[in-house]
Amino acid sequence: MNQHKHPTDATIVRLLQQQGCIKSEARQRLKRDLYQLDKDQIAKVQNYAEHFGINAKEKLIDEILDLRRERLITHLSK
Repeated sequence: MNQHKHPTDATIVRLLQQQGCIKSEARQRLKRDLYQLDKDQIAKVQNYAEHFGINAKEKLIDEILDLRRERLITHLSK
């Protein structure tokens, strides 16, 4: 998946750095915790794409990533 920088990603990286991560560690954690979908999610996205098309697939992935971003920011802000 081609990753475009999202404005919220910079906020997450900054929060991770405040907790002691260096920038490369923060980016690795962002990649692992945010962008990497598990097998179940991949299957759901592929099924969704078969029924509704590629644009719907991309929209679903964006929604998943937005939810993950919100959850990660909430967790890191505590």
